[in-house]
Amino acid sequence: MTQIAENASHKTEHLTQEIHQLEGRLHQTDPRQDPTLYRSLYCKISLRQMQLLANTSQQTGQHHHAG
Repeated sequence: MTQIAENASHKTEHLTQEIHQLEGRLHQTDPRQDPTLYRSLYCKISLRQMQLLANTSQQTGQHHHAG
């Protein structure tokens, strides 16, 4: 595995863990009691999911060029 692929894999792992943590906090937050925090967490999850998708797409693209 190349250094770039290892870094991308580590980044994917980190993003996945962060999404799970944020989802856990989201489920513990009552949107009626703290709507600002709820929206913030929801937006962060969406952002991390987009970053994860972009990272995964980038990895796939690199594998096609390398192969």
